[in-house]
Parts: sequence; C-alpha cells; structure tokens
Amino acid sequence: MVDALNQSQASVGGLPSYEDLERAVLGGAAAIHSLTTEREELRSRCEAQERELTILRATSDDLRRQLVLVGDCYVRFANSCVVQLQHVSRAMEQPDGGSPDQNVLTRG
Repeated sequence: MVDALNQSQASVGGLPSYEDLERAVLGGAAAIHSLTTEREELRSRCEAQERELTILRATSDDLRRQLVLVGDCYVRFANSCVVQLQHVSRAMEQPDGGSPDQNVLTRG
C-alpha cells in the first residue's frame, strides 16, 4: 500500500522520482558494465582461438609435407620392388639358371 502511494506521488506531474531515476541509471550502468565484461571475455576467447587456429594450420601444413614425403618414399620403394621382381623374373627365364643376373641381385 505504501508503494502504491509512493508511485502515485512519483507520477504526479508525469515525472519519475529521483529514486526511480537513480535506480534506472544504476541499472543501466550495471548492464553496460556487464556487457563490457562479456565483450572483453569474448575478445579474449577469440584471440585464443585465433592463436590455436594458427598453430593447428602450421601443424596441418607440416603433417601434409611429411605425408607427401612418406608417399614419395613408398613410391620409390614400390619401384625398387618392381625392378627387383623383374630381375628375378628374367633370371628365372634364362636357361642356365640365372647366373649372369645374380650379380645384379646381390648388388641391389
């Protein structure tokens, strides 16, 4: 009942009371402070994520280079196996049991 009386007195003349204005200003200041704090936290998280993304990109590039190198090594190894198998095949096709190509097999 006292609140109703205070509100009716505050609305006399259509102007809010000093206490209402003070509460509104304090509420606005608290909201601005809260938004500013949240903005700073978001900026900090964004910067941390950008740093992490930079690290992950560098790691990804490094892994991609290593994968290409491993792939190249496997291709060279496979080519070497093919050459060795061709030597074995030729040696087996020779009538004398492959004596000329045995030097090639022991060298490789």
